[in-house]
Amino acid sequence: MSSELNRDIPLPENVELLSSQEVFELVTQHKRQLESYVAAFNPQEELKADVLNLKVQLQELEGKFKGLEEERAKVQEQLEECRILESQYVKRWQDKKYNEDLLKAVLEIQMTEVEDDSFKLEKKLNEDDDLDVFLDQYIEMRTNYHIKREKLATWNAQGTLRIR
Repeated sequence: MSSELNRDIPLPENVELLSSQEVFELVTQHKRQLESYVAAFNPQEELKADVLNLKVQLQELEGKFKGLEEERAKVQEQLEECRILESQYVKRWQDKKYNEDLLKAVLEIQMTEVEDDSFKLEKKLNEDDDLDVFLDQYIEMRTNYHIKREKLATWNAQGTLRIR
């Protein structure tokens, strides 16, 4: 690039009459005018084309950036909607999970299942000869049933559940 700029540029007329001190002052004081003078001899068409090309690329990037910004705003909005839906889901799930009537119904279902299992075990006693295993299982099932029944009875006697 420096070899390109070192081409012979015609000097102003009678420049040789100036002393080196005067040339130095002219160069420092009138630097912009000197740059304009030198620029007049350098081909700037390529630079102008490059600048225009870069300007077009910049405008394209600005357009893409605006598009991405709009897309980001939409995604941010969707994310906020998802967060709202999640909080609604959690609230409904907790309401369902800790609903007193539902909990009572689940406890009653568990009691019925344990009672049915103990009746099945009684019928199975006639088929099996292992009385010790039967007694262990039967006592465990009946104890489980009575614990659940007592929990339900206590719950019904005390009324509704309260959060402290």
